Amino acid sequence: MKKYNKGEIAEMILSLILATGVVAVAVTMPNAVQLFKYFKPRNTPERDRIKKSLIRLEKQGLVMRKNVGEDGFILTTKGEEKALRHKLEVMKITHQDKWDGKWRIVMFDVSENKKQARRSINFALKKLGCVQYQKSVFITPFPCKEEIDFVGRCFNVRKDIKLILAERIEGDDILRKTFKI
Repeated sequence: MKKYNKGEIAEMILSLILATGVVAVAVTMPNAVQLFKYFKPRNTPERDRIKKSLIRLEKQGLVMRKNVGEDGFILTTKGEEKALRHKLEVMKITHQDKWDGKWRIVMFDVSENKKQARRSINFALKKLGCVQYQKSVFITPFPCKEEIDFVGRCFNVRKDIKLILAERIEGDDILRKTFKI
């Protein structure tokens, strides 16, 4: 198992549970722990490190035990929020090798009572690699529906975000330079 920085194992466990819904842990059979196949621990100390991380997450209220045949862990609401935030921090829109000639225009109109969500969406779209075209309008030349769906889900405003596919944008020469296409 490679060296992990402080908190990295916990973030990976939270992300794994977010993706799979539950992580099974066989207490009596250490080799049967579902989690181990993702970390590839080579020895008992490495397995213990993963188990201790799970126990810490449970004490922090981020995961809870759920009996699913074997002992298992699921995310609490607090754990799901943390896992979503982490995923959002590391998410990027995948660049295509060859541009398909289409622009993705992301527009959002989030109500005033969700001001924090509006600011967060703005920040998230910039972090994903979109370019701000107008106040609530961002553009990218790369497919991004999954990422936009995820951002909308994170802030519970997906219905307020629209994704438009366009072949031409007036003055796109600046965008082409920005995206190097």
